[in-house]
Amino acid sequence: MVFKINRAEFSSKEEFIKSGRRCGAPNPSDLQRDRVRREIASLRQSIKGRVESVTINVQFHHITRGSEGAITEEQRKKQMDVLNQAYSRKGIKFTYKPESVVTVNKPAWFSMGMGSIAESEAKTELQLAPENNLNIYTAELQSGLLGWATFPFDMAGNPKRDGVVVLYSTFPGGDAAPYNEGQTLTHEVGHWLGLYHTFQGGCGGMGDELDDTPSHEGPVFGCPGDGSNGACNPGEKAPIHNYMNYTDDGCMNEFTDGQFERIFDQILTYRSGLLIGPDAIIMENTP
Repeated sequence: MVFKINRAEFSSKEEFIKSGRRCGAPNPSDLQRDRVRREIASLRQSIKGRVESVTINVQFHHITRGSEGAITEEQRKKQMDVLNQAYSRKGIKFTYKPESVVTVNKPAWFSMGMGSIAESEAKTELQLAPENNLNIYTAELQSGLLGWATFPFDMAGNPKRDGVVVLYSTFPGGDAAPYNEGQTLTHEVGHWLGLYHTFQGGCGGMGDELDDTPSHEGPVFGCPGDGSNGACNPGEKAPIHNYMNYTDDGCMNEFTDGQFERIFDQILTYRSGLLIGPDAIIMENTP
């Protein structure tokens, strides 16, 4: 049986997931990870506060080839509902202005690859102030990828590259089943806010550096039953419902408290421009 996602064909869904093509977010180097730890620790010492709430403006850029790749307003609203349901539990909200949505018919950009000239051109021409906005680009992506994102620590060095790119058919109502309920964007926005995969580094690395997401040997696909599912430590279970794993959209429904804490640390350290606005709240730390 052939499993087809986008225009790429795989012998099975397992082959697709294990190919690593679902998410193109790069693996941070040890030096990059060490830099992030040091810079966050330094900021914690110098600022007597922590982020409690933030509203992030989303700028949608829909790249099409004629009518192919078009996203309806109903799909956008449903996607925003999915995004807010995932993040609002801890005070992270996303909003957008329907009149600001950009749809551009550009076949040369439509089948963009990660790190391609097409991606660079599209972002250079379309991007809205990355310091203060989440730029989301939809298109038909190469190599069977569902999406990719830049990390917060990349922002200062290359702001024009900043943003999230997702396969257009992963929006709610698209035809990329079982990845068509909007959780690809939830996952990629997690990277954009500083989260790693729950299986980062497998059982031999530093993991995602969070205590409340048990490390596991590799991505979990489908929606398996209860069990270890490749957890690295005896008695633990891989977080199969976590948005930063690779399970089906219908299986994803949680972020941990540790993940939210990391997100707020990353916002304060690298994306403080998001805190400009009436809905951003910074509370002083209590002894």
